[in-house]
Amino acid sequence: MLLSQTALVTGASRGIGKEIALELARNGYRVAVNYYNDPAATVDATAAEIRALQGNVQGGVLPIQADIRSSSQVTAMFDRVIGTFGRLDLLVNNAGVQTWKHLLEVTEEEWDLVVDTNLKGCFLCTQQAARYMKDHGGGSIVNLGSGCNKLAFPSLVAYTASKGGIEMLTKEAAVELGPYGIRVNCIAPGSI
Repeated sequence: MLLSQTALVTGASRGIGKEIALELARNGYRVAVNYYNDPAATVDATAAEIRALQGNVQGGVLPIQADIRSSSQVTAMFDRVIGTFGRLDLLVNNAGVQTWKHLLEVTEEEWDLVVDTNLKGCFLCTQQAARYMKDHGGGSIVNLGSGCNKLAFPSLVAYTASKGGIEMLTKEAAVELGPYGIRVNCIAPGSI
């Protein structure tokens, strides 16, 4: 298998992110698997599944720990991904968290965790990817929104606000980055 393109998927060691990473591997991508605080066994198992799909091609997967809420960690992550693979063709902003609480019960710390992970992390990663892609022939950025992009879901106030913000960030990024050959799209899966 010839691995000619590179993707970075945030929050990719489990869940939706893992399935996205696996599908990209099936389609010939080298995959950088971002994770934050998942157990090593979970990350190693995901990397092994990707390697198996790629025919155990050397260097086809890069597990990379980084907190996407931190600009310095995001910068270091992108530097490592591009330094390892030599290019970046696709960013999938998948990492996300939620807090199930009524509006009047959500704490500031819970709000910050959700909004900083989901929306700020998406912004920081989009910005870093676009800076590279702008100077290297373009690329694609896919942001994971939610059914919450369009409908209010009770007891998901911070999550709904962050996902609505991702939809508008996507639209703004598509307008600004399109002239550089960078496609930016948002998908909005329902409950999984």
